[in-house]
Amino acid sequence: MNDTPLTQVLGERLIDARETALALNLPLYWLTHAKERRRLGLPHYRVGKLLRFKLSELIAWMEERQALRPADAALKEAADVGLQ
Repeated sequence: MNDTPLTQVLGERLIDARETALALNLPLYWLTHAKERRRLGLPHYRVGKLLRFKLSELIAWMEERQALRPADAALKEAADVGLQ
């Protein structure tokens, strides 16, 4: 049998929705509701019936969304100016 630790195989520890929500200060329903995960594009894993997350992937997801936010604001501002 292989005695390789699971963290070496996966690269990092997978955590559940509650631990993820606490670590990243996210609403728990974003993580537990499939419709919200799809809408937000949250990276996640199914391990059997269990739902798990990698913190590094979620941190990258959050940084990507923050980088897009100024661009979204500029588009909204341009649309508002066009309406006037």
